[in-house]
Amino acid sequence: MNEIQWSEPKPFRTGAGALMQFPIGALPPVLRNMAQAISVTTSTDVGMAGTAMLSAVGYCFTGLYRLAGKPDHTEPPVLYSLIIAQPSERKSPVMHFIKAPFTSFENKYNEEHKQEIYQAQQEKKALFVRITAMEKAKEPDPAAIAKLRIQADNIRGDNPIRIAVDDITPESLAVELSANGTLLMISDEAGMLTNFNGKYSNVPNLDLLLKAWNGEQYINDRATKGRSKIDRPYLSVTLAGQPYIWDNMVADNIFRSSGLLARFILCFCFAKSNIGNRRYDTASVPPAFKESYHALIHQLSVMLHKEVSHQIERQTGRL
Repeated sequence: MNEIQWSEPKPFRTGAGALMQFPIGALPPVLRNMAQAISVTTSTDVGMAGTAMLSAVGYCFTGLYRLAGKPDHTEPPVLYSLIIAQPSERKSPVMHFIKAPFTSFENKYNEEHKQEIYQAQQEKKALFVRITAMEKAKEPDPAAIAKLRIQADNIRGDNPIRIAVDDITPESLAVELSANGTLLMISDEAGMLTNFNGKYSNVPNLDLLLKAWNGEQYINDRATKGRSKIDRPYLSVTLAGQPYIWDNMVADNIFRSSGLLARFILCFCFAKSNIGNRRYDTASVPPAFKESYHALIHQLSVMLHKEVSHQIERQTGRL
């Protein structure tokens, strides 16, 4: 039996506190060219764009593939990444470049499918009108009512798709993942993680963030809101924030003990500062690089949403 030969591991720190450089050469040409161009035009560490891009592009494969370490252990190509940079390090422009094709695809898809969305909404509405009328009848037919309820439940595509989410609460995340199956959480304000650590309710609610990293079934039972279930939620996350965000996460016992912090440790970037050496008259992103990046994301997004639609239809018995 052939032995697997592993190469010598490379340390994160190569000397006096310095972190290793982002391996930009490992990215495929389209992503590498775009990440380098973003770095040039914003005069920022290329690791910022590269790290965010890994999580963002990973979104396009969630629910489609799983990586198999061995027959009984698989994981999806999901990355929770965190970019830490000082104030005024142009985190927002960098994240805008990464997010743009996802937003444009979402808008384009919803515009092109507007009629189908409205039709599905009307079909579901008509079914509920019939259900209400049957329930008010002198002798309601439970079997017929149940059949109509199942028909209404099986109608999908009655809401516009969502891809990129930003400042979102745990409750809204559950709603959007239930409707879409997979999402990309991308934000230049990592402080929104406090939404899941009891910012509004004083009760931490990290379960969905933890389960969506691996596509594990999520079931929520609440006395007031009933039961909700998401069979395979997937979430790709890329957030940018200031150093205090990292300090707070490391110091927070809930983030540490829950395993959420460990998920981010797999992919983080402490951006090298260019303040004092930046120029404003830098070269803009070449149109060809931008067009190639947008075309790639659109192509991958089409593939993803076709498969997600088929999976939902198979789950509801429509295929």
